[in-house]
Amino acid sequence: MNMTDEEIVSMLSKGDENGLTAAMSKYGRLVNSIASGMLTSDEDCEEVVSDTFYKLWNSRDAYDPGRGSLKTYICTIGRSCTLNRLRQLELAETVPAEERDLGIDVDFSTACAADHNRRVIAECIRSLPMPDRDIFIRRFYYSQTYQEISNVLGLDEKKIGYIIRKAKRRLRDALIKGGILL
Repeated sequence: MNMTDEEIVSMLSKGDENGLTAAMSKYGRLVNSIASGMLTSDEDCEEVVSDTFYKLWNSRDAYDPGRGSLKTYICTIGRSCTLNRLRQLELAETVPAEERDLGIDVDFSTACAADHNRRVIAECIRSLPMPDRDIFIRRFYYSQTYQEISNVLGLDEKKIGYIIRKAKRRLRDALIKGGILL
């Protein structure tokens, strides 16, 4: 049965998972086409589709039909998830694996664990003092080199390295304390 957007929204707002299933059936291929326009791996596209509908479910109360159609809302979430995945892939290519390694295995295998661990990571990063937070974000989110960070912030590269190591230890401790590990 092909449901209308209004029926899907009604089901979602009531917390009916059949609404999510209907949204996935109706718009899953569209989200996949958005992702495949920017990503090369089928696995990455599938992950984006899953993340999109997970975020739709978690933000179902935030949807306002007065601001746009359900299709537009889902496409916006899908594009955002695709861009997030691109950033992750770029980071994996530009920041060496040994620098990204925290020495623990953090669980990102399920949407629930990934969401929880992302919240722990975001909270830890927000709690970093300045300029530590700025340095950490520049290195691991924007993939800037130590030299680029040094040029922008006027700090010695060795100091930047020390701050990053200290922030990684703090993040590791936060994940051990409150994260979901493998």
